[in-house]
Amino acid sequence: MMARAGFSRWLPLLKVGLILAFLFLYLTPTTQRPPAPVDDFVLPERLSGRPLQALYRVEAMAVKSDWTPELLRLAGDLWREAGDITRALSYWQAAAEGNADAGLLRDLALGALEVQEWSLARETLHHLTALSPDDGWALFQLGILQAIIDPEDGRDGLAAVMDDPAYAEIAANLTNVLSESGGEATVLVSLGQALAEYELWAYAELAFTRAADFEPLPEALAYAGLARDMQGKDGSGWIEQAVRLAPDSAAVRLLQGLHLRQTGDFAGSQQALALAAALDPENPVMYAELGTAYQLLGQIDQARRWLEQAVALSGGDSRFQPMLTALAESEVQLLQAFGVTLKVTDDATAEPNP
Repeated sequence: MMARAGFSRWLPLLKVGLILAFLFLYLTPTTQRPPAPVDDFVLPERLSGRPLQALYRVEAMAVKSDWTPELLRLAGDLWREAGDITRALSYWQAAAEGNADAGLLRDLALGALEVQEWSLARETLHHLTALSPDDGWALFQLGILQAIIDPEDGRDGLAAVMDDPAYAEIAANLTNVLSESGGEATVLVSLGQALAEYELWAYAELAFTRAADFEPLPEALAYAGLARDMQGKDGSGWIEQAVRLAPDSAAVRLLQGLHLRQTGDFAGSQQALALAAALDPENPVMYAELGTAYQLLGQIDQARRWLEQAVALSGGDSRFQPMLTALAESEVQLLQAFGVTLKVTDDATAEPNP
């Protein structure tokens, strides 16, 4: 009886405590769990190789919360995965207007270079090098663009990577070209040739087309056409214009022959290269390329004749001897396939064993 009376005395206090606990749990603001990263919502589609479905989700999120830098960047990444760099660029540009980091700027620069949006590439590379002054890749790309657009500026830009082992050699060579005497068009042609030697075909095309803007040099036009060919584009318009302007130019006919070879017209290539050799009979390059043209046509005897002429005229230049040796070796392999055993002599000609 006394225990029940004691419990009754504490019962009001217990009720008050329960009420306070209720109020604390349900009326006190709770700490919100941080939202999941935006990329988590589109990850399943990305992993399954469906970037367009992932883009649909991103656009739906943007309708609800407006476009944020994070969403814009993700949309750009997804357009890149879908194979549309041009659309990716517009989203990356918008994302970069907020608070761009080095990774975003590099993606933007790479995309602009890929589609040859040169002004955007140059502007982005300026921002990237300001943010990451030790980024050798960005400094080098910017240096080349500056060299093509403003040679004086380009020398300073390329000097920034002279101590970088990855770019020192080519930067030094390009700087030497920029120091050559001559008009701007002539220097740009030389610069384009140097870039072509390193197979930087997009930059080479830009240099050649800028040279043609200053002066319609047939050689610059022909080089621009070949540079387009080497990127998988159509350079025939530039080549045809160059041939119309200078049909008797050995250099133009050489480049025409290389263009036709690149497009698969081996017969037309041989004719153009034969004309180039006739126009410049003291140049071993013409004979070497003519020999290659005959080799592609399957006329091995003619190929050997012209390659030997190239080697003899060049005084054994190391550029041409391997071509003749490779031709002889290919003859050996071909004839061996038919059961004929040959030996290769020291002068790189093949002779049947007795």
